[in-house]
Amino acid sequence: MKQFTRVRTLDRLPDRATDAVSGTISRFDTVSALSIVFALTLTLFLAVEPTQNWILLLLCGLVTIGTDHVVRTHPKARFQRLDDTALYLFVPVLFTLGLGLFLEEVAEGHWTIGAGLLSGVPFWAILRAEYESVDRDSASYQKTRLVLNLATYVIAFLFFATIYDFDLSLLTASFAAGIVSFLLAIEVLREEGMDTYRTMFYALAIGVLLGQTAWTTHFLPLEGSSAAVFLLLGLYLMTGMMHNYLADRLSLRTASEFTVVALGGLLAVTVSHSYL
Repeated sequence: MKQFTRVRTLDRLPDRATDAVSGTISRFDTVSALSIVFALTLTLFLAVEPTQNWILLLLCGLVTIGTDHVVRTHPKARFQRLDDTALYLFVPVLFTLGLGLFLEEVAEGHWTIGAGLLSGVPFWAILRAEYESVDRDSASYQKTRLVLNLATYVIAFLFFATIYDFDLSLLTASFAAGIVSFLLAIEVLREEGMDTYRTMFYALAIGVLLGQTAWTTHFLPLEGSSAAVFLLLGLYLMTGMMHNYLADRLSLRTASEFTVVALGGLLAVTVSHSYL
């Protein structure tokens, strides 16, 4: 009887391994399929004239549903409630919205089609990173966080540049910059594994400060991309300092490093603006 049981157990092992591999391939196929749909839909949004904003909003909805599905399929996922995946949705959705608005402003002619089709590549990287970030103990977790943090700051620049291109009122521009900074700060701070409400509280503080920073740019000789870079440096400084503070790594040396980088970027913005 023991020998028979052992044989039956060994017979099941290849099936389990096959199921695991098949599940992984299936999830990566889903990520690739979503990336293709993303690229084609964004290209359609950019190509159609006059601009049909409902296409971009529809794409944001598809990205929300698709990202939720992908992260829930991770083997280490323990998501039960509808809002359990909320923190994983901000970067993919904001990337969709920010890139769509930015390309609508700057892309023209054949560049429109090319930019739309190539957009599937960074979207694939972001969606794959969101999936991998579910397992904080994986060997690739730090690389995953690097991808998501880089995406966060790229998205921030896209939004900040678009805000100034739209020539919004001072109050509207400041509010928009604060909201975007709040949502993106959540992605950076969630690395510490805090509960959702605490993460959102600290991110809200950063959003309020960035909104006030955007207000001050109205009284500075900064316009367009220069103002966008200025806000980006502020977001980098605040999220970096807050992240290290929550991880108990904030020291005089760490604070000095972030400050030097921010001041160096500010100096570059000032010099470039003086020659334009």
